[in-house]
Amino acid sequence: MTPLNKDPKMEKNYWLALGLSMLVLMTYPFILKRVTPQRQSPAPAVESSATQIPQSGAAAHGNALQTSQAQEALEQAQILDYENRQYAAQFSTRGASLIQLFYKGEAGKRKITQNLFYSGNPEKPGIFTLLQTDPDETENLAEAIFTVNPKTGQGAETRDHFEFSYERPGEYRIIKRYEMGAKTPTIFLHILVENLSETKKDFSLALGYGMDVDLAHGLLPKDYEAVAYQEKIQSAPWNKISKKGFSLTDGILWTGLVKKYFALLVLPEWKILGQETSGADGKMQTTLGLEPLRLLPGAKSEKKIMIYAGPQRYETLKAIGPELESVLSRGFFGLFKIWLLMALKFFHGFCQNYGWAVIFLTMALKGLFTPLTHMSYASMRKMQALQPKLKSLQERYKKDPTRLNKEMMELYKRNRVNPMGGCLPMLLQIPIFIAFYQVLSETIELKGAPFIFWIHDLAEPDKLFSFPANLPLLGDSFHLLPFLMIGSMFWQQKLTPQASTSPEQAQMMQFMPVIFGFLFYKMPSGLVLYWFVNNLLTILHQIFIKRMGAAVLHHEDRE
Repeated sequence: MTPLNKDPKMEKNYWLALGLSMLVLMTYPFILKRVTPQRQSPAPAVESSATQIPQSGAAAHGNALQTSQAQEALEQAQILDYENRQYAAQFSTRGASLIQLFYKGEAGKRKITQNLFYSGNPEKPGIFTLLQTDPDETENLAEAIFTVNPKTGQGAETRDHFEFSYERPGEYRIIKRYEMGAKTPTIFLHILVENLSETKKDFSLALGYGMDVDLAHGLLPKDYEAVAYQEKIQSAPWNKISKKGFSLTDGILWTGLVKKYFALLVLPEWKILGQETSGADGKMQTTLGLEPLRLLPGAKSEKKIMIYAGPQRYETLKAIGPELESVLSRGFFGLFKIWLLMALKFFHGFCQNYGWAVIFLTMALKGLFTPLTHMSYASMRKMQALQPKLKSLQERYKKDPTRLNKEMMELYKRNRVNPMGGCLPMLLQIPIFIAFYQVLSETIELKGAPFIFWIHDLAEPDKLFSFPANLPLLGDSFHLLPFLMIGSMFWQQKLTPQASTSPEQAQMMQFMPVIFGFLFYKMPSGLVLYWFVNNLLTILHQIFIKRMGAAVLHHEDRE
């Protein structure tokens, strides 16, 4: 857009608009790093003591124990190692919990899809512990030493199981059985509670689980989130969790913790009364308040909790649990992200290469927006043709800005010109750009996905060669795609119809490709590839309009 009015007031408005535009462009990377859904304000605590969620994490485990409990906590917990095609894990009899959970990765790409979900202290409770929420109960089940069932490890052909039991004589017995999935990254936790007393008893329990937060290997705070499905996906990033926590009550279907590309999701066959997530000491910790079990004397009740600990793969999540795939729709452009991912996978089905899938998707999007782009070019050409008349108005009403603006608007109206028409294609690119960035950053399909030649991972910057040392702005390696993108932007700029501008404005526009190049330099190569191909298609469109569409544009100008 160019200033059409030389009046100081109009010039001031122009420079203000241009400054705001530059601010948006310059802050793109920071915006993208922080594009996360708004955290729901913590809900009020449940009033009933039976449904009160206990403080999670270290505070819950650090509650004062009774003398007998303290003595029991000093007992040495037994550690059981386990490994199958999905997991390498360690169980502890302390709380019948998992003190280590390592996902071994997907077949064929294990090194780039493996993930450590949790690694804890063997002397402390791990994850998937039970907590008492009744304030009258003094038993700390998280610290309790469970007994290992002798048949532990002997499961069905598709699952191994580990069974633990804990009994308080004359009061209750609790049995926890873990069934480890062999074909999918799932764990089924069965919890059986038996009333051994002679009176009716309410068992108010909560489930505690967590995930490691490691910010030392290139991951950012926004790469870790707490999630829950409550009619729609709710989430909060690590930096908010560690400061304010994340709490929800009522209508929760499942909850979980998310790390870039991976998710630990918990879906109970048990009504969730509320969830509370906190963050400290490099761990996210969640406590699920569960509906109390009311048992008659001698009665027992068994509940099942499905745990998914694996990659954020859409088809897998959709197949194993209701609305679990919604974890991929986090953020403002959540649904659009799913559409982009489905489109990418569609094209990948034909070419078996996600780089070519990005190119085909870019072509499809370009074709979809071609009519709007064509209208934009027509608008710019009309603006260019109106420049002499606009200059005449500026000279005539240079001392009357109000009259000048009115005359300009009437001129635009008579000639069917929208001065903002040339900006429309760029505005449409913004949601696509952000959603594409999130797809590349969150979906396991694109992690480590190669394209051609030097582009080995579309989720990372392309690396042509390394420098002997870190260089200012460029870092330790040379990325070629951003420079190709800069060249395409300069070419596109020369072909784009330009209204007359002041020398200062023209010089600033010439620097725009360079600014974009630095903004994109460390972006994922798949994102830069999308923008580069989009520029090339725009150039071809402009050449076509210039050579083949002159008659049409001339006819539109006469109308």
